[in-house]
Parts: sequence; C-alpha cells; structure tokens
Amino acid sequence: MKALLKASLNPSVGESPAAKHAIQDVLSQYVRATDERDGDAQSKLFADNGMIRFFGRFGTHEYQLAGEPVIGAERIRHHMEGFPTLPERTYQQHITTDHLIKVQNAKATMNAQFLVFSSVAAPKPEDGWQAPPGVKGDITLIMIGYYDSDLRKIDGVWKLTWLDVKHSLPVFMG
Repeated sequence: MKALLKASLNPSVGESPAAKHAIQDVLSQYVRATDERDGDAQSKLFADNGMIRFFGRFGTHEYQLAGEPVIGAERIRHHMEGFPTLPERTYQQHITTDHLIKVQNAKATMNAQFLVFSSVAAPKPEDGWQAPPGVKGDITLIMIGYYDSDLRKIDGVWKLTWLDVKHSLPVFMG
C-alpha cells in the first residue's frame, strides 16, 4: 500500500479523470452487488480468471488469508450466491472511501477503505408509525477494512483481475 500511496502522487500514462472514474465505478458496482447478494452482477465485474481473496488481522499484525481464494468468474458468482440470506428487516450496506487509483495504459490498481453497516428496521406497529418523524430501527457498523485490487481493460471495459478484501478484524470463513 505504501507504493500505491507514493504512486498516487505521480500521475502516469492513461490516468485521466474519466479512466479513474470508470475504475472507481467498478468497485461501486461490486459493493452494490454484494449488498444485493447478486452473484451474476458481481461475477461480470471480473475477468474470466479473476480472483477474490479474504483476509483478516488481529490489531496491527499482518493480514492472514482466511479461506481459499475464489478463482474464476463462475466460482465468484457461486460464492456470492452462497452467502446466507439476511434476516427479515435487515439490510447491509457497504460504503467505500479514499480511493487511490493508479493507471498505466490498460492496467490499473485501486485501494479503497470500506465500512459495512447493518440496518435493522423496527417492527411496524399494528396501529402504524407514531411521532417523532424519522427512521425507525437501528444502524450498526459491523466491518471495516481495505479493498486492494488490480484491474485490466478488456475489450474496452475495466475488469477486476484480483480483489483482496482486507478486514481489519480476524475473519473465519468456516
């Protein structure tokens, strides 16, 4: 990541605002597909032989690989479809921020921070909602970490060749 931080200070070939926006859009689509548990949409963001790896860490210790890498767009689709369904009234939303993008012609790297929130809607009262106005339920921060990724422009479209999901807490992929 230190190299990416230094590289972000020195623009390179192909690093136009439009290219950076298109690359960032890939991650935006990825997190929305994750929120919706849409394996088909998520797998289309990866090159045919793309890969996702999940990591966790304990405090400031080194990241440790959690489980086996998921390799290939089809396996990525199945992996996402295997996520457990969310309980009734529950939704999870991924937020990304602080995108560091380096572009070199048809290759790019991107690092971004992520936060994941869980929202649980309050049960709807039989007699309807009462004052005060506003949202009814609870929102909890449940995950934080980084996305590290490598992308390639394939047939004019940016695709993930690998994505490392680096959780800032230990991860068990049982």
